[in-house]
Amino acid sequence: MKIIVDLCNQHYGSVDELKRMSLNSFLAGADAVKIQLIDSERLLGTTEKKYRDISCEDAYCLSKYCDNLGIEFMATAFDEERFEWLGDLGVRTHKVASRTSKHDPKLTELILSDGLPTIISTGMHDFAEFPYGHDDQIDYLFCVSKYPTYLDDEKLAKMPYFKRPAYSGYSDHTIGIGAALRAYSRGATILEKHFSNNVFAQSKLEGGHLGSFDGDSLRQFVNIVKQMEIMEKNCEI
Repeated sequence: MKIIVDLCNQHYGSVDELKRMSLNSFLAGADAVKIQLIDSERLLGTTEKKYRDISCEDAYCLSKYCDNLGIEFMATAFDEERFEWLGDLGVRTHKVASRTSKHDPKLTELILSDGLPTIISTGMHDFAEFPYGHDDQIDYLFCVSKYPTYLDDEKLAKMPYFKRPAYSGYSDHTIGIGAALRAYSRGATILEKHFSNNVFAQSKLEGGHLGSFDGDSLRQFVNIVKQMEIMEKNCEI
């Protein structure tokens, strides 16, 4: 399973915090860290979240830091200008957010035209809706776009068994690791979940903390998955 941790928007507008989260994610066993490149005022119509926006220079600094750590750096671009940054940032895998997939098909098609492997979240689409077809380039993620998502959510109850060309993986916003483990047990090969150095820092402007991994829960999840993989290999013998 490829584990991608989303560092946004739990970084308080601090590049140093992004680096700390990247380091702690790496030490806990994540395969990739991801940021969101967004002009929040233009997209959301408010300036109150502007402090979370990441400049091209800061994104480049973080990408080099991740290179030195040895963890894959990823970024979700929310407009064409920021999509153009991705080549200089060394991005090897694209990620399309649910909002973009649903409301900005032009940008989504531009991202797909780049030819890189592309992961698309489907939280704003109907269940089993795959809006850009199926091919080897695309991996779709089952997703419930609520921050946080509670375990008794009726949409979460529809979590499928994961197998391409349908859903490859799961974008998780729940509290804890139970839903992520269920996704792994159902065949998910990709997991995306937010990461925070303090899951209790939940606020009006940073709503992702409660549904995030922290270092301890990510390490616990990675260790359980490794144990399950060992048991599965033994069953195949």
